[in-house]
Amino acid sequence: MADSNPQLKALAIAMSRTGAEALNALLDRPVRVGDPLVNESSDSILLEPERVVAAAEVPAFGSALVLRFSKLDLARCVDMMVGGSGEVQGEIPAMQLSIVSETAGQLASAMAGALADEVGLSAEGTKAAVVEDAGALPPPPYLSFTIPLEIEGLAASAFSIDIPVVLANRVTEQATSRFQQQASPQVRAVQAKPAEFAQMSPTRVGAPAPGSANLDLVHDIPLQISAVLGRARMPLREVVSLQPGNVFELEKSNAEPIDLYVNNILIARGEVVVVDDKFAVKISELNPSDRT
Repeated sequence: MADSNPQLKALAIAMSRTGAEALNALLDRPVRVGDPLVNESSDSILLEPERVVAAAEVPAFGSALVLRFSKLDLARCVDMMVGGSGEVQGEIPAMQLSIVSETAGQLASAMAGALADEVGLSAEGTKAAVVEDAGALPPPPYLSFTIPLEIEGLAASAFSIDIPVVLANRVTEQATSRFQQQASPQVRAVQAKPAEFAQMSPTRVGAPAPGSANLDLVHDIPLQISAVLGRARMPLREVVSLQPGNVFELEKSNAEPIDLYVNNILIARGEVVVVDDKFAVKISELNPSDRT
């Protein structure tokens, strides 16, 4: 059980503090985490609509780490990042949902890297992504922690860290081995010298526009944009019998706009145009209400 493993709890604290530091950098406001609440070990993780589930893979771990965040809480954070007040009501806009997913992945990656650093393993090759299919989660059972979260200006909330038992055993063994090595260091004689400090003066820094500097931190996150001309439903027997030159009909007419997706989220509609002998899309509608 996680409750009987104080070392694993200490690692969860280190990870949660790294997550708080990452949020602090994004929001430019105080972020605090509380003492982890240890949950019972579980054999499953529910993919709930109100939560964003991210899995972070570190090659040195041999297993992924799972983080679960409140979708609404992250949407409020994103609103603050773009200069808003953090008040999000009703349905979350598609573009904001996309940034929410990327933010969850960034936090998961940062916390997985912190875990690797704490136990002396390499964080090289760490990658994280939002999980939408339970089959993409690491094998159970898991040891889970609930981390209380306080962000200045927002209501108190929490997020979860789910560590597969296989990974939990490995990192605790690695942490124990590292601690034992550090407990008996080689002693060498050194000669102390008085510290010398160079004269310096404070640097004046202009205040950035609200939200602009924070948004710069996510500007370089790559997003996949897809333009969907249309869809069709066909029986399997017809799909496997398709040959070069065959023609099948889409559900849209040539006068209807095509759909634009960012990370599989519908954000706009537009019309196909040609620019310099290449196909392009001229946007005619942003955040369409019909997302079917």
